[in-house]
Amino acid sequence: MLAMLLKLLIALRILLVTCGTLALLYVLSFPDSIIPDNPMYDFMEGVTAMDFKPWLWLVPLLCMEFFDVLGPRRNLVWFTSLFAVLLTGVIAWPVLEASYPELLYPTFAYEDGKLSTGLGWLAVITFGSILFRGVLLSFLCQGPERSDDSELNSVDSAVLNPSTARTVREIAAAPVRVKPRFLFGDADHGLIERFGVFMRKLVFRHRVRTGLFTAAAVLLLSWFCFYPRPDDRQALRRDLARMYDRQPKSQVATTPAVHAAYRVMKYISDHEVFAGFSRPRAEKWLQLDKVPARYRNILRDESDRPLASVDDAFESRTRFLTVSDGHRTAVLFIRTNEQGDVINISEVQDAGWNAVADDLRRRFGNDIDTRILSR
Repeated sequence: MLAMLLKLLIALRILLVTCGTLALLYVLSFPDSIIPDNPMYDFMEGVTAMDFKPWLWLVPLLCMEFFDVLGPRRNLVWFTSLFAVLLTGVIAWPVLEASYPELLYPTFAYEDGKLSTGLGWLAVITFGSILFRGVLLSFLCQGPERSDDSELNSVDSAVLNPSTARTVREIAAAPVRVKPRFLFGDADHGLIERFGVFMRKLVFRHRVRTGLFTAAAVLLLSWFCFYPRPDDRQALRRDLARMYDRQPKSQVATTPAVHAAYRVMKYISDHEVFAGFSRPRAEKWLQLDKVPARYRNILRDESDRPLASVDDAFESRTRFLTVSDGHRTAVLFIRTNEQGDVINISEVQDAGWNAVADDLRRRFGNDIDTRILSR
């Protein structure tokens, strides 16, 4: 009963440390979602939330240590949790890369590192734990040597009695010679056979474990390397199908839809896809005819709309497509000919991902506009 209770407690600690590891991975991957950057922090005096942001990862790490030291088998609990989360991340990596790359890699340079960075740091922490717990602590915290109570290492107390001590000359004159005893007789072939069977079982188990570990490693490596990733054309079709997803019962896009829309707009801008297109042809290319009319009107609204990252007061461009989840926004602007019926240039603009980056770009754009007008 006690052994079963100990196993349950170990399983509970593994679960708690695993939850802590997942929280650690989230903090390492998405710190901006916990403490978003804000330009107001530059004008605040004293300690602000940004001062704690680089050390957020210590909170789940200390919680993991707390639950780990609550009982025995600490290394088992610790490394089981770390390796479980790491293996799950490696297995999920190619799936996310093919379907939701914004979770794995940052869309913009000013974003946090996402899961690719978080899993990298978690691997570093795991490797450091192996060195610290498996090597350094084992060397510094060695237990007392086990005493061997066999007859070969035992000494009679009479030998250590000073009253019966002998001089070197007395010992040389009458040395104590130990008569060895040898056991002769027929070998126990049954015992030898049982020992051979036992050793063959050990060798077989070792080979099976090695084979299973090798097969699992090869399977994991094959999964990671050969999982089908979409090429540029397939990724574009995936994003075109996702960029119009909406939140349930609302006319607001989902966050993955905004990321997909930005990637589509970036592709259009980089490759000048709409050069020479009319507006209806561009709408058909964007598959807007498949979007419900009410939501399509919101996406195609061309009225002026302020963006945190840019002031379009002096821009001669038209807002052609806008996808937003209420916080993040991706906008496709177009510049047309004098008649306004042919698109010449397409430009993409983002806003809402990072307040500091938006503020810097807006101020930079305003400075340029001011210099142009002052000439």
